[in-house]
Amino acid sequence: MDNYKPTIYFNHNFYYDFSKIISADDRGLQFGDGAYEWVRIYHGRPFALSYHVDRLYRSMRLLGIRPVTAPDEFTEIVEVVIEESEVKEGYVKIIVTRGSGDHAFTIPRRNALEPNVLVYAKPINLEEIEKVQNGVSCITAIDDRGHHSDILSLNQLQNLMARAEAEKQDAYDTIFIKDGLVTESSHSNVCVVKAGVIWTPPLNEYMVRGVTRSLILTRVAPSAGVTSIDDSSEPVRLEDMMNSEEVFLTNTQDGIIPVLSIDGKSIGTGQVGEVTKKIQEHYTHLLKDGLP
Repeated sequence: MDNYKPTIYFNHNFYYDFSKIISADDRGLQFGDGAYEWVRIYHGRPFALSYHVDRLYRSMRLLGIRPVTAPDEFTEIVEVVIEESEVKEGYVKIIVTRGSGDHAFTIPRRNALEPNVLVYAKPINLEEIEKVQNGVSCITAIDDRGHHSDILSLNQLQNLMARAEAEKQDAYDTIFIKDGLVTESSHSNVCVVKAGVIWTPPLNEYMVRGVTRSLILTRVAPSAGVTSIDDSSEPVRLEDMMNSEEVFLTNTQDGIIPVLSIDGKSIGTGQVGEVTKKIQEHYTHLLKDGLP
């Protein structure tokens, strides 16, 4: 942290002070009109950057924001920002807003505005990550967020409020339930373990397409010798989760987070399960190996 030197990329230039680049008429500030990605820096390298850039492009397409930065440009920009900021363990945040313009309460035409691109890096607290990887509690709440929750947009107010409610109850996160089915938590995907098999809700418009979730299903679980059920599976019901052997969350910041209790009820033995331990171990191996 002592060596942190903030370096910010903004629209083809590098800056060293946020106050030089934020515009009051940016639609990201005015309406949350934009998309973002949060990329883990591990040992000075961005982890799974290409996966995050692919998801960013999907969010931009669904929002109707035209791309002005090519994927390989993002790779170069991120590498420069990390190197100049001297961040070894931390994150890179990539933000693309629709651009700056008048306070028009509508979506401008695709080419009406020039999108703004912001990239910066910051250190993270590794002790906090290690702490939650030993197990957390969660609460549940009705998922009333509506459609388009699969877009990782800048407008995250409902998710933030759900997370804040969990923290008020000394819990790590809120798990959303829609019509009796598990969707996701406020900033993580949900996995349950039954009979030693990992089940996770199939992708839909009510959940973010988590990069870590994808890596668990396609790389980590197979390498750990654990069977997982993919997106063609049946939905995960609330009672399935509450009566499962294990539950864990996945997100880019904290990795694999064991859930020991939900709404005050212990999950399984109330301890970190064996399948979750295997997934944590093999995910750590993947982090160390690196992924472009």
